[in-house]
Amino acid sequence: MLGFSFRKFRVHLIVATLIAALASFLVPTDAKEIAKDPKPVSYKYDLVIYGGTPSGVMAALAAKRMGLRVVLISPTETVGGAMSNGVNATDLIKPGIIGGIPKEYFDLVKKASGKKGSYRVSASTAERVFQVMLANEKVEVRLTTKILEATIAGSKITCLKTTTAESFCANEFIDSSYTGDLMPLTKTAFNLGRKDLFKYKDYQEMKPEFRARFTLPEEMTPVEKTSLGLLPFMQHPENFDPNQVDLTSGMPTMTFRFCMTKDKTGRKLQLYPEDKKYIPAWKMIVKAAYAEGCANCHNSAAHKVTRFFTLAVVAGRKWDANSTNSFTNFPIPLSYFESPNTRNATNKLASHYIESFMAFLQSDESPTETDRLTLSGFGMCSDEWTDNNNIPYEPYIREGRRLLGQQTVTANDLIKGNNPPDSIGLGFYPTDNKLTLSIQYKNVLYRDYTRFGSSTVFHLPYSIMVPRTGPDNLLVSVGVSASPLGYSALRMEPHYMQLGQAAGVAAAQAIKENVDVGHVNIKEVQDKLVSWEQRIEF
Repeated sequence: MLGFSFRKFRVHLIVATLIAALASFLVPTDAKEIAKDPKPVSYKYDLVIYGGTPSGVMAALAAKRMGLRVVLISPTETVGGAMSNGVNATDLIKPGIIGGIPKEYFDLVKKASGKKGSYRVSASTAERVFQVMLANEKVEVRLTTKILEATIAGSKITCLKTTTAESFCANEFIDSSYTGDLMPLTKTAFNLGRKDLFKYKDYQEMKPEFRARFTLPEEMTPVEKTSLGLLPFMQHPENFDPNQVDLTSGMPTMTFRFCMTKDKTGRKLQLYPEDKKYIPAWKMIVKAAYAEGCANCHNSAAHKVTRFFTLAVVAGRKWDANSTNSFTNFPIPLSYFESPNTRNATNKLASHYIESFMAFLQSDESPTETDRLTLSGFGMCSDEWTDNNNIPYEPYIREGRRLLGQQTVTANDLIKGNNPPDSIGLGFYPTDNKLTLSIQYKNVLYRDYTRFGSSTVFHLPYSIMVPRTGPDNLLVSVGVSASPLGYSALRMEPHYMQLGQAAGVAAAQAIKENVDVGHVNIKEVQDKLVSWEQRIEF
């Protein structure tokens, strides 16, 4: 049987070849050049899914098994989203809540890892698993295909038009993108950032607050002051009162999760020339961080923790590098959502900054032995993202636009439990809000905080995917309807995957019944999911 890769395609990709050998390497194929003045072309489907995330993959597989003509459109180079781009220490705390097609994926992951009970594999292996599953169902996939506009007739989306003048038309649509890009294009109501922070009364439980993060020396050299004022993804106001901060002005957070290795074939970490100007500020910040101690720091064979990074073994000699105290989690600029053409520049700035900071921590210039010794010998995995300098194609976007849905999940639902009649899956993860405000004023770095932890097993309602205001043939399976504090525990790939699976089934049910997605027979959807051994009750 043949192995092949999606990665280099830039225009058309139709997956029609069965792939049997999961471990076989997939050979990239060069794409054709896009015409400078392409002629409009229109394609017709039952369902169009935008977003090559794990949620989008599950939606495509479920809908295909329900007999629909499906196309999965990814604006990036990969399918598998964050799991194909560095998030490989999978946050699957309670595997027993996963069933259906998501369980098929994790079973394949366990098989690929060669370790009983392990759900951790490299990014490239995760992507191959997704590719194999899509190929086996003959799902049509388009990579690096960006949506430019949506056509709406009455209360329904009819077509999505791409930047290459192609139109993808269908009866039903699913937005499974991390950024929720279809929502503004289709006049679907949504929230972005923390503007609705105090609308759900869950803030009383989560206790959001704004306080100092690091206190630096009061006396700084001109070079240190200049360096500090240049730090990106941070506000540097001339006048500021920390007691008057508007917590609703925060923006969601993103980072990059690198694949690290001590293998001799690994690529040495780079300190990019444009980032050297940050070194004087980094020195002060690292000293301030370690002045507070590091009770959780350790350097074991399978798990390493410093004040700034956590490294967890994934597979073989590969490690997943994650931010520890959010210093390399960045509030996303508003332009990232309003002007998508700025994303590449923002991603490059963020990924280079994180790598440069890690290279600095490894170097003799680092003022702490803890990070220097713990990170010693680590480099980038040279066999991951080989045509992108071993940097993931996509950042880890922890939150994008959030739908205003028929129902909204709050932090209270996650902490105390919920029991909706339209449950389509189960979830579990502690409430974990990252910073949304990062401010430097004089010699202090500030950020917003909320309570961490305290969650129970909760239900995933179907209605959080159904727009309250917007087209009646659109479901949103990633940017679901949740409070800002509630989304902090929902934002895990195993949850997105269950939501995507249910969205695919519901889209088929809507076509079968000839009804809006908000009026499908939810019992029929639930029965189908249960027949696939998806757990919907706890």
